Amino acid sequence: MRAVKEWRHISYEQLPCFDNMAIDEYLIKYYEKTKRPVLRFYGWSPAAISVGKYQSVINDINIEACTDDDMCVVRRITGGGGILHEDELTYSIVCSEEDIGCRNMEVKKAFEKLNGFILNFYRGYGLKPAYAVEVLKKTVFGGAAPFCYTGHEEYDIVVKGKKIGGNAQMRKKNIIFQHGSIPLSGAKEKPLKYFNAGINTEGFTTLCAEAKKHIEPAEASLRLLDVFKATFKVKVKEEKFLEKEKEAVDRLVIEKYSSDEWNLKGGKDALRA
Repeated sequence: MRAVKEWRHISYEQLPCFDNMAIDEYLIKYYEKTKRPVLRFYGWSPAAISVGKYQSVINDINIEACTDDDMCVVRRITGGGGILHEDELTYSIVCSEEDIGCRNMEVKKAFEKLNGFILNFYRGYGLKPAYAVEVLKKTVFGGAAPFCYTGHEEYDIVVKGKKIGGNAQMRKKNIIFQHGSIPLSGAKEKPLKYFNAGINTEGFTTLCAEAKKHIEPAEASLRLLDVFKATFKVKVKEEKFLEKEKEAVDRLVIEKYSSDEWNLKGGKDALRA
């Protein structure tokens, strides 16, 4: 029987894109020091685009359109395609395999298990979600998609054959970091303006469209918290950031996440010239 730790819960807050990504990275460092798992909920204000760690901003993003509209672009520490973050609920998780009961599992199976709470969340709104591998039988999985919601991996979540949201994970030794986007509403045509590649707007959907009701992100975060606790049978304690933690996040914003060096180029492999 696994030992159940008390998770740190960071409640929903809307923040600028640079702060959001800096906090996510800080929480990995926090886990390294404390070994305490974390569940965080957040939103994006103003709207912004995040791109994958190895994604080419020059190739995939219409930089001129983003500049004209003051649309910030920030690079994540996880892979995958770009996302336009607007009316959505975003979560991040930092834990170990033991914390969620997936020790010695293959990475894909652990990803499947961790995403189980997202499936349960959608079911709570009357939806019938499934993993892509279960229902998209003719789909070729894998391969980079400039826009996240038009790409398909085996354990992406779909509703009525349409992808809903996106989740990305990275591993650091025994640490699992995962964050994901739950789109609530929004004009599906809007990403066409900011992404250079063609986007099939019929291939993805949102929670409000499928639930046929308006849902506030703060309300959704409380429901997702309850579902997470029930799915993994864990206890959580809400804790705000200490001043010294805010200072550490601010340093990451200044030194990394607000810099063109990181956001436009990333690592050496990020630029596909």
